Amino acid sequence: MTIRTPTPFAWGLALALCLPALVAAEEDLLALPFEDLARMQVSIATGTPKRLAESPATTSVITARELEAMGVQDIGEALEAVPGLHVSNGSFQYAPRYFIRGITSTYNPHTLVLVNGIPQTSLFLGDRGERLPNLYSLPVKLLDRIEVIRGPGSALYGADAFAGVINLITRAPADVKGGQASASAGSFETGRAHVLQSARGGGAQALFSAAWLKTDGDRDAVITSDAQTNYDEAGLSPPASRAPGSVPASARGYDLRTDIVLGSVELRMGWMHAWDTGTGQGINDALDPGSRFEHHRGHFDLGWRRADLVPDWEVGARVSYLYGDFRNNGIYLYPPGSFYGTFPNGLVGKPNLFEENARADLDGLFTGLDGHRLRLGSGFYWGDLFRTTDVNNYLNSAPRPAPVDVSDTPAVFQPENQRTSHYFFAQDEWTLADGWEITGGVRYDHYSDVGGTTNPRLSLVWRATPALTTKLIYGEAFRPPAFFELYGTSNPVALGNPDLKPEKLRSGEIALNWKPRPTLSWDASVYRLHIHDFIDFENDPGQPTFTARNNSKVRGYGVETELRYQAGPALDLLANLSTQHTRDETGAPLGLAPCEEGHVRATWRVAPRWQLSHQLNWVGERERQAGDGRAALAGYLTADVAVRLGVTRRLDVALSVRNLADADVREASRGPGPGQTLAATRNDLPQAGRNVVLELTSRW
Repeated sequence: MTIRTPTPFAWGLALALCLPALVAAEEDLLALPFEDLARMQVSIATGTPKRLAESPATTSVITARELEAMGVQDIGEALEAVPGLHVSNGSFQYAPRYFIRGITSTYNPHTLVLVNGIPQTSLFLGDRGERLPNLYSLPVKLLDRIEVIRGPGSALYGADAFAGVINLITRAPADVKGGQASASAGSFETGRAHVLQSARGGGAQALFSAAWLKTDGDRDAVITSDAQTNYDEAGLSPPASRAPGSVPASARGYDLRTDIVLGSVELRMGWMHAWDTGTGQGINDALDPGSRFEHHRGHFDLGWRRADLVPDWEVGARVSYLYGDFRNNGIYLYPPGSFYGTFPNGLVGKPNLFEENARADLDGLFTGLDGHRLRLGSGFYWGDLFRTTDVNNYLNSAPRPAPVDVSDTPAVFQPENQRTSHYFFAQDEWTLADGWEITGGVRYDHYSDVGGTTNPRLSLVWRATPALTTKLIYGEAFRPPAFFELYGTSNPVALGNPDLKPEKLRSGEIALNWKPRPTLSWDASVYRLHIHDFIDFENDPGQPTFTARNNSKVRGYGVETELRYQAGPALDLLANLSTQHTRDETGAPLGLAPCEEGHVRATWRVAPRWQLSHQLNWVGERERQAGDGRAALAGYLTADVAVRLGVTRRLDVALSVRNLADADVREASRGPGPGQTLAATRNDLPQAGRNVVLELTSRW
């Protein structure tokens, strides 16, 4: 394996490219002037538009123009710039995990991801449904902005708004005139294409989006040991592990979407198909370079909103449907010859699952009381894991003579099941006096399988002076167990537990926004959090399995700070830093996420048609989980550069380089499995090296 260590020349080049951003040009304004961001209205914290500085939560926004300036190619690359949020590609399929404020677990179900306000949570694992949204879903070119709140949001969004909420907001038909097409090619045999076209007629507006992706992944990212390696080193049979080996990170896919607006009605529909997606470290932390997965995802979203039907009321309704599946033609949980030759043909399975959910929501905003904005809402959810199939050659870790179809039997890896829930919420934004506002709310959710839960929130926003705003924030959140955590059976490694209780979180926070002059803004927040009934998979004594349990209480605290400065008419600077300390009741760290991280970015309008963006991402060391005796994983520093040239008013050329110095970037792997003293992936999870992308964009 080649360890990529930045050379002095490479870092010298990175710093040299950053030097021009230290001198402000005197020509045109930035693509997004500082004042535009300061005046931006966000709705993620209350459901109603608020100025960013006065949002009653710790809120971050990444605009479409910032995404373009940074040259990001997927959502994870953009979210790296948010303080307190760490993007980590995990072992299974190298799926992205969004760790907020150090709250981590195997499948990352604690961060709620929304697309235009619709939850993307899967019933199976409680995550985003196998790498969604990621490389091949929801193209970055379609995004209008990304809104993020760090901290609990269950009083407004219900389940899974635990560590934080990420809302991916797509461009509306009214925002696009004409159309655009882009095509890019880059490292790792990667190619992308995207077409966006608006249309108008008969009183309706429409926007159509089509995207395509192909990548082979970085074949120089090598895993040196895996779950089979530990068995091989016992010396009881010939070695069977596929490690060392490249990370299988290929993907092919397309994404089709349409958005139609007619008066007060909006209809969104979409379909995604991905195939030839690599297994990452492997479904069981055992390298499986030859197997591939396939996914489909479809959505339907019909919304209606009026502010003129009833005096003092704005009312809205929405129905949505989301379908997703996970398919394969057979995978190796362990390779041929595994378990000391017990499985000469390998531990083979063919797990497939299909799930769907539907939502109906109704809300109203009442403004008839002086100084109050009262919002009420109710809704219903139905989820169905309606088909799980499997063909495998094992039974409770013992070999079968030949693969057997265990679908619709107790031996299937996940029983089919349904879940329903309903909710009610009330929220009041109360202006006490000039510069003083209290936002209070409460939401009750009741689930058919795990019962009911009530989650309040309360925040006080005080604009002490025109330059200084202070926020006091308290909130609670919950997460119901995912179906795999509750009902997973006949799995040779992980087992569900039907006695699980929902996780609960309480959080308190103080936040400041200081804007001493129009071109300078500083944000800071200090928080504490406490989690009850935290769910994770624990070793079963004397058995080769993990079982999901409400294993402990978790306490954490941290500090986040961010500075934005418009240093000149064509130079925008951003810097943020965050630190977190999150521990279970024994004092052991949750691991996986860094204790500190920082981000620095300079965007410089070099000339009327030239833009240069340079950023540095620093990730501190990652502490190990309980039972993992390895030393803490060292941190890393990466540099990214993006250059955009407007050849004409309708044609842009962009060049972006991520990880310019080709640093050896690694994300933390899990600790030892049941009955083992060494982690499967001892040298952790290697990430992609230097990535160069050339892109052309044409508008009409």
